[in-house]
Amino acid sequence: MKKFLSLLTVILIALSSSMTMDAAEKSPTATRGEIVETLLKATEAYRLGINKESVMKGSENGDLREHEPVKKVEALVMLSRAFGNLPKPVGNDLRRGTFGIKFTDVPAWAKRDIDKLAKAGVLTANSDGALGANDTMTIDELQNIIARIWTLEGSHLNDDFYEAMNKDWLNHSTIAAGERKSGVFSELQKQNSDKLEKIIDELAGKKFATGTKEQKITDFYATALDTKNRNKQGIKPIQKYIKTIDEAKTLDELIQADLTLESELGINSLFDFAIMNDAKNSSEHALYYTGLATGLDKNSYVTENSDTKKAYILYMTTLLKLSGEADSTAQALAEEIYGMEKSLASVSLEPHEQSDVNQYYNPFAIEQFDDLFKTVDMKKVLKSLKLDSVDQVIVFDVKLAQKGAEFLNETNIDVLKAYAKVQLLKATGSLLSTDFKDAANEFSATLYGITGEKTEQEIAVSLTTSTMSGYLEQMFTKEYFSSNAKKDVEQMVDALIATYEERIKSLDWMSETTKAKAIKKLDTMNVKIGYPDKWDTTLDQVAIKTYEDGGSLFSNTIAVTKAYSDDIKAKLGKPVDRTEWGMSVYTVNAYYNPLNNEITFPAGILQAPFYDIHAKPEENYGAIGMVIGHEISHAFDNNGSAYDENGNANNWWTDEDFKKFKEKNEELIAFYNDIEIIPGVSSDGQLTLSENVADLGGMAASLQVVSKMSNPDYKAYFKRNAEIWKSTSTKEVTAILSKNDVHSANKIRVNRTIVNFPQFYETYGIEPGDGMYVAPEDRVSLW
Repeated sequence: MKKFLSLLTVILIALSSSMTMDAAEKSPTATRGEIVETLLKATEAYRLGINKESVMKGSENGDLREHEPVKKVEALVMLSRAFGNLPKPVGNDLRRGTFGIKFTDVPAWAKRDIDKLAKAGVLTANSDGALGANDTMTIDELQNIIARIWTLEGSHLNDDFYEAMNKDWLNHSTIAAGERKSGVFSELQKQNSDKLEKIIDELAGKKFATGTKEQKITDFYATALDTKNRNKQGIKPIQKYIKTIDEAKTLDELIQADLTLESELGINSLFDFAIMNDAKNSSEHALYYTGLATGLDKNSYVTENSDTKKAYILYMTTLLKLSGEADSTAQALAEEIYGMEKSLASVSLEPHEQSDVNQYYNPFAIEQFDDLFKTVDMKKVLKSLKLDSVDQVIVFDVKLAQKGAEFLNETNIDVLKAYAKVQLLKATGSLLSTDFKDAANEFSATLYGITGEKTEQEIAVSLTTSTMSGYLEQMFTKEYFSSNAKKDVEQMVDALIATYEERIKSLDWMSETTKAKAIKKLDTMNVKIGYPDKWDTTLDQVAIKTYEDGGSLFSNTIAVTKAYSDDIKAKLGKPVDRTEWGMSVYTVNAYYNPLNNEITFPAGILQAPFYDIHAKPEENYGAIGMVIGHEISHAFDNNGSAYDENGNANNWWTDEDFKKFKEKNEELIAFYNDIEIIPGVSSDGQLTLSENVADLGGMAASLQVVSKMSNPDYKAYFKRNAEIWKSTSTKEVTAILSKNDVHSANKIRVNRTIVNFPQFYETYGIEPGDGMYVAPEDRVSLW
């Protein structure tokens, strides 16, 4: 349920990126003179007194050949001369740069300069390993490499604001063992985890009455720490389910094995359903079918990255071997699973389509849904799953469902059995012996570039805080979130909503009719801050036991999983409780849920540096204020704009206004598109449209609030905004997110957003020729 809901809510995650000039069609070949002119402007803040003669060397007769087309090697040598000595890459620059390249086509006269640039990590090779020394070069191509050097220097905010504000942190940044990235979000989440660990440690070792919150937390934590007993059990907790799958000789028998899994463990592999608001009648719960799951993102299958494919097949092979599959057949089965999943991924929705109600809302009457599956009695399946109380199923991805149904036949029985086992093992591996954890860590190390592993203590705390959050969040809130903070943030939200209303009223592209509907949606928006008005009681139904008392990490986790699964099933067809929350209160995050027309800000994110009750108001508005405005803006982005004030997918736009809205969206797509994140990886303006709309809207609203203050400190605002997005990640993670994450990379979120506001230019004296400058006619806005 939460996995599916995340498709419709806002998740704030961090990456660093490099910003370059506007993407456009490839510019014409530059001349030598144009290259020098560009370099002299680009290096003004880095090399005092640099001139044309020191950068460009001509023929022996003194002819500078300024009007001749430039060769790439010539341009790069001039680039090297212009910038002079470059900083040694450390920290984030070591992670994002490209190193160890041995070019095969560099002439002797240029070797020293090219080697210097290569050691700085700012050059990339052609597919054949060559530099392309005799190729021509455009100004855009040169500007891209200049931007990499600005990133490396990080000393001049007029060229790279994000880097200048965060350079010291970026240079000293590290990524903890077992982690994919680091940044403000990660640091604050670690602080929250430490606070939770302190709560748990203060309880651990004490005796509590059976059935109390404290007893359940301490006993669960004890089983999470007890690797000795977990290793002793090995695969035993799921052995009977593996055996049932292995013994299935027909598709019906395999389906029955899967239904038994769901009935007893709350886990299924062949039929993935979710229960949430009906997007066309959001006050009622509806049943959604999400289809067969795949282990990789769509892009990895489509491009068939060889390293990723090899690592994933190896991981599945290892899991199958651990389940008892013979070595001789495990790899062959893993390869067949990969082939099946690739076919599924090839027809599935694109990442940017998954939150589009026109794409995911496909209601099927029960008879129609049953007809999708030629070889499966879906009425019987729904009855077994206790999901037969509805008269329709909303199919999230029709093509994926159709392709999945095609695979459910007797011919594919062997690969389906292997697939079912892999799904079960992936779902439960962290609860079994360390063999499964080791296999997952090896896969993650390859896929995400992760080094090292989390400690057993860290893993135990993580398992406890995620599984027992229903209790721990009550203790966390009582200990670490003040009522004063809640009241202060509520006032900020009120100010931002009022400002947003002012901005809607002043729009010059929207009619009064549509404005009235937008303001109505804004005025009825539900706001959740800090913690829920009432706590979830699902854990009260669950008995938690130590190994000594006959329990285990597996049985305890499954008991919790099953309780939540049964609870959500009981809601099917019933009214939605809009007071419920979609994440724990100690999560460092925030979201907008269009189905409830609500914004939520957990206590976990309402801490420094996002929110500090002792900070300047401008600093708080540059951080949590912008985030609040961001979430409000999601009600009016390309996806959220499809829902009315009640959370129903219902068109409230006039045709003319919606046409203008789409035109403005196209401008944003182009503005945020094809910006280099790291060498070889660029942004996708279509994928990130909804989040870019929210970033622009959030900054516009929060800046307007600041502008009404007496003598506003815009430097404090912009500095804090840049600081909350500082982050670093492995190169592998950056590449994966560029194809799947609907958020722009963090550096783009800063540099590409602030350039649209006059306060930024006025505060820092940004002028034409500066890396951060965008001409007024090229800037974008929406809300």
